[in-house]
Amino acid sequence: MANLLDSLLLLLTFFSTLCLAHSPNLREIYRFPNATWVENIAVRPNGNLLVADLSTAELWEIDPSTPGSAHLVYHFDGAEDADGITELSPDIYAVIATNSVWTIDLTSDETAPKATLIAKLPAGALNGIAALDEGNAVALTDSSLGVIWYLNIRTGAYEVIHQDETMAANTDMGLLLGVNGLKVVNDYMYYTDSPKQIFCRVRIDTHTGRALGPYEVISRNTLGDDFVIGPHGVAYLAGLVGNVVLKVYPNGDHEVIAGSANSTDLMTATSTAFGRTYKDRNVLYITTGGESRLPGNDTSIRGGKIMALTVEF
Repeated sequence: MANLLDSLLLLLTFFSTLCLAHSPNLREIYRFPNATWVENIAVRPNGNLLVADLSTAELWEIDPSTPGSAHLVYHFDGAEDADGITELSPDIYAVIATNSVWTIDLTSDETAPKATLIAKLPAGALNGIAALDEGNAVALTDSSLGVIWYLNIRTGAYEVIHQDETMAANTDMGLLLGVNGLKVVNDYMYYTDSPKQIFCRVRIDTHTGRALGPYEVISRNTLGDDFVIGPHGVAYLAGLVGNVVLKVYPNGDHEVIAGSANSTDLMTATSTAFGRTYKDRNVLYITTGGESRLPGNDTSIRGGKIMALTVEF
């Protein structure tokens, strides 16, 4: 995924605006330094947020109850970026760092996180990740090849398991990009294709990840990066350069619930996740890739941030 951050920052500058907007249910939790692209998020059982910093190949932890503080969990030496995160079992995570997959074990409060390299794949650009087979395997989107990989966490064996037109990559957004965000809920695999602006799903075998049904487009004209599936099968998509969060219903209807094209509140929204404590189960946490100010010759970039949006179910 070499030079991906440079391409994303150019893309960000192209789509940015001067105008500001405010959503009353939206608040800032933490902002990273300038030129930081925050790519993905997972929520720990204790309610803390784990976020992947694409620009530094680092994993950070943030306590949303004490906004403004963060601490480094792990730096992936030799990697150019950190991307998708998924929980395999309570407080054990799989993380993409460039085209490698690591596990991060946070089960002990008394020792440093245990990091284990599982495999380095011959991929184009690994991006999204979702657990399979009760956490013994993962599915991985490859955004530049337009495919989905299977990786066995126990053995390190891998193979391509999905390739479909709904995942195909193109350069409509300035860089070669296709299938992007990924989630597995019950026996369906959900995914976005950002340049095609589609939100899709396919029924799968949850052990092997392989398709058991057709590839379905749930909703069109939905520019999305990563996302979460909430109550009643409703998806909450981070709208990337649309600068919004989209709510997508199972019937394909969708609406903007926060942000706007002319807002920096959610500029380059990259991923979403719901809180896990009784206090924040209706709070949607959103990561962003940072902000740019116009005119176009102003290349100053504000760092990516973590936002919290209170939603109604």
